[in-house]
Amino acid sequence: GWDDPRMPTISGLRRRGYTAASIREFCKRIGVTKQDNTIEMASLESCIREDLNENAPRAMAVIDPVKLVIENYQGEGEMVTMPNHPNKPEMGSRQVPFSGEIWIDRADFREEANKQYKRLVLGKEVRLRNAYVIKAERVEKDAEGNITTIFCTYDADTLSKDPADGRKVKGVIHWVSA
Repeated sequence: GWDDPRMPTISGLRRRGYTAASIREFCKRIGVTKQDNTIEMASLESCIREDLNENAPRAMAVIDPVKLVIENYQGEGEMVTMPNHPNKPEMGSRQVPFSGEIWIDRADFREEANKQYKRLVLGKEVRLRNAYVIKAERVEKDAEGNITTIFCTYDADTLSKDPADGRKVKGVIHWVSA
């Protein structure tokens, strides 16, 4: 019917997840005219992207996971505080479990990389979002040569802050707890 999410109707857009504010902003941008016009879908998508960026709480997900083991992490785990929105403290925060075994996205790691690569590389440091600075030490591979586990060390004094010795950490990657 008219509320099918595949249909470009207001009911269809609402069922697809478009907010009322984003639809109103889209209508305000394109205006009213007596002429036939073709409007790019990118304009509508831009409105929803801006609205969700401003109002949606944040979460982390790993699409293509690879295991990361922090070898010098002591204890069973802890809870790390993460904001629900990076620019809106009034949206509150949440507690996320952190342990010595976490998962990162496979695209966030390379064994060798150029200087422009700002994620995890063997022998280099990177920050885990809202957590610690880690350094990749070695990897474990399966028979086909695919990376199955990344072994790292972490700096225990860097929980949500810069290293005390002044060294610069270039990248920040997202993660989920195992």
